[in-house]
Amino acid sequence: METDMNTNVGQKGRFYLTKHIWVPQEPIENFNLKMSDMILRRMPKLPLSGEDAIRVFPVLAELKKSHDKIKADLQYLLSHHEAIPALHEVHPRDLFVPGRAWRTFLLKIWGHEIKENIAAVPDTYAAISRIPGVHSALFSILAGGAEIVPHHGSAAGVIRFHYPLIVPEEPEKCWIEINGHHFFWKEGEPLVFDDTREHWVKNETEETRVVLIIDFNADMPFPVNLYTAIRYQLVRHSAELKTVRQRAAVGVPPQTSPAELVKAA
Repeated sequence: METDMNTNVGQKGRFYLTKHIWVPQEPIENFNLKMSDMILRRMPKLPLSGEDAIRVFPVLAELKKSHDKIKADLQYLLSHHEAIPALHEVHPRDLFVPGRAWRTFLLKIWGHEIKENIAAVPDTYAAISRIPGVHSALFSILAGGAEIVPHHGSAAGVIRFHYPLIVPEEPEKCWIEINGHHFFWKEGEPLVFDDTREHWVKNETEETRVVLIIDFNADMPFPVNLYTAIRYQLVRHSAELKTVRQRAAVGVPPQTSPAELVKAA
């Protein structure tokens, strides 16, 4: 897959609800961020890491139970590393990291399963499916020396979960700063935060860092939940997201189960 060098990469523009109906992206995102300030007051105190994250969100321990199976899926996925796209190749107006230093392998996006990708990592998706309210999930693969500049997401009322799978030998040199809080990843130790708070990622090593990212809905009271539900449905059924889903389905072949190997023999 060739890198898109179009000047629109990483830029805000029109968000297409249908092929011909669009809204300006930046004002909508700014409004959503203002809403997030109100929503955040109703959410658990974030960010949280390690056992604190599991204590507040115990359901996330489902991933720790499947850690070895997820790592096995990841090793299979990394054996097809060149087939995994950079984020801006899947979503050209999203964050831009030069070259293909930040690759993303989408499994679910705004409630839509990427079935072609799920077939490559079935045990991972089985573990994710045991967590209620998940609307997006992906592997985030950051090469050594790469930096994701300070930014913020726009999905107010959504909680982001990082489950680290591969971290450099000197983990303190590969870090994330979230709204002034500094963290570095440790394998198997979760990190939970609100994606609308500004965050900045830098890998100062020569090694690859991989985390499984999961977005799930926060439990919101009325009328906040009405706002987040409407936004969710508009994005979920938009022409923009349809394009992202098509680009996200990549050429990593499905895994062959042991039973299928015996049958083939």
